[in-house]
Amino acid sequence: MKLQSSETPHRAITRDSMHQPSIAIIGGGAAGLSAAIAAARLGASVTVLEAAPRVGKKILVTGNGRCNLTNTAVAPAAYNQPAFVEPVLAEYNADAIRDFFGELGLLTYADDEGRVYPVSNAANSVLDVLRLECAHLGVAERCGFEVMGILEADGGFQVASRDGETISADAVVVTTGGGEGSLLSALGHGSVAPVPVLGPLTTELAPIRGLSGVRVRCAASLLDDAGEPVATERGELLFRDYGVSGIMIFDLSRALERGRTLSIDFFPDIASDAFAALIAKRCAELSWRSADTFFDGMLQSRVAIAVLRAAGIDPKTPVAELRAVTLASLLKDFRLAVTGRGDASQAQVTRGGAPVAEFDPRTLASRIAPGVFAAGEVLDVDGRCGGFNLHWAWASGIVAGQSAVHFATRGDRS
Repeated sequence: MKLQSSETPHRAITRDSMHQPSIAIIGGGAAGLSAAIAAARLGASVTVLEAAPRVGKKILVTGNGRCNLTNTAVAPAAYNQPAFVEPVLAEYNADAIRDFFGELGLLTYADDEGRVYPVSNAANSVLDVLRLECAHLGVAERCGFEVMGILEADGGFQVASRDGETISADAVVVTTGGGEGSLLSALGHGSVAPVPVLGPLTTELAPIRGLSGVRVRCAASLLDDAGEPVATERGELLFRDYGVSGIMIFDLSRALERGRTLSIDFFPDIASDAFAALIAKRCAELSWRSADTFFDGMLQSRVAIAVLRAAGIDPKTPVAELRAVTLASLLKDFRLAVTGRGDASQAQVTRGGAPVAEFDPRTLASRIAPGVFAAGEVLDVDGRCGGFNLHWAWASGIVAGQSAVHFATRGDRS
């Protein structure tokens, strides 16, 4: 898919326009840089305003320094606002984002789980090609420019810094990231309280005593008050001294408000009835063992101890005295009460921000402040682990950047 689509609402604009529109991009992260490139490619004069000493700093730490820039399985269902993100994802799917970076000179590959990385496996390669393209297109970078307000002036906008400097623009794209919605709030937008998501969970500690550092391949679900699953994930779970972590837990954390009990299935590939029969057969065949060696060959020893403790079974109990149905049930449904979210600094994204109902999903234009657009995490949009959130940043940035130029060129402030 070509970036400069001829489909509405993003009509092609050439550099031969009578008026060169000026676009201010507030925030020099993933969404901001992609917005800058998209706007500059349509002939706009673009300035990126970044409060930090340099642009793209957060890009460098994504994907453990490798920058998982999209996922081949990108789809609206992977986000908390599927209906809102659908128009953007329909126009810029995973192939389109890979094409976008391919045009910048970045080679990419997809791993077995659909996660897309630069061939260099280095996030700085992603930032380098973005900055090179910005420089090639004449995009101005203003680092150390902490924006304090967006003011309407002379048919356009004045973007004011903490130091009293102002930048004039025909349209503004806000890409300030999660939890940074004060600029939009000042324009009349509401705000969904920020919550760190895609992070570890804290749990009751007694059942997992001694398990810190143990990794298991399993399935896990968050259960609601009625014991019904509200979200289920499979993968690797890491027990920590405070609770649980790992990518599957990060994804489950998105549903924490709907379920506060974690159910772990240590053998997700075996149906419950078949597993109960397996344990019963094992008890019969290994009746000479004691409980503390019953799980040898099928379960890590520290996990086995935790299961026995949860069942109230003395480790020296003869296997012949064990109830197979109890053991099978615990191994398929090992429950922990979730007490909250882990260290917020470990969360990958922030849920919350500007309510999506206040923006046009096709153009990402504000319905409250004409000429203002938003992209990335500043909107109340978050997705799964695995490149989905960066994909939204790139795709929404491109759409917002293009839309800002179309608005500025039309001069329509109605």
